Amino acid sequence: MSGGGGRARQNAMRSGLVVLGAVAFGYLSFRIGFKPYLDRAQEAMDSSATVTATDDSGDDRLEGGANLAPSKDPAVVLSD
Repeated sequence: MSGGGGRARQNAMRSGLVVLGAVAFGYLSFRIGFKPYLDRAQEAMDSSATVTATDDSGDDRLEGGANLAPSKDPAVVLSD
C-alpha cells in the first residue's frame, strides 16, 4: 500500500494545477470581457487627475511649472 501515497500526491498536484489554470482563465476572461469598461474607467481617472491638477491653485506644480499629474510613462516614474 505504499504506492497510494504517491498517487494521492499526484492527484493533489494535478488538482492544484487545474485550480491555477481555472483562476488564470477566469482572470483573462474578466480582463477581455470588461476591457471597454476598464478602459473608460482608466480614461475617466486620468482626465479627472489632469483636471484636478490644472484647476488647483498651483499646489500640484513644481517651482518651474512642471505638472505633477500621474504619467503613464514608466521612465517618468523611475526618473526620481
